[in-house]
Amino acid sequence: MTRMFRVMNTHDHPTTVHEYDIIRTTNDEGHEEITLFRSFNDVWADGRKGDEVIKIIDTGDGYVFPKKVFNGEVDYCLGAELYIIMTFISKTERMPLFKGIIEEVVAKNNIEI
Repeated sequence: MTRMFRVMNTHDHPTTVHEYDIIRTTNDEGHEEITLFRSFNDVWADGRKGDEVIKIIDTGDGYVFPKKVFNGEVDYCLGAELYIIMTFISKTERMPLFKGIIEEVVAKNNIEI
């Protein structure tokens, strides 16, 4: 079964903008594929609309990422796209990837004795 989800940006625009689509489907091996696409919205240049950004395969034992994603430097745009798809996976899978608290550790005054 194929399911489609819209990703709406509420941060960088004065109104909510449909920026990405996520397609969740099962491949021929029975593994789940989660694919992030750019939307066909006018926020993208004509040559970039509908482009596949990232496809992650859930094998049941782990995630398979495309090698091109981690080949060299990850720019801020790709970093944001990785965040979108990984957050989607964490929020919709049977087991969240992580749930917890991150605390800043601040150095305190030390007293030497």
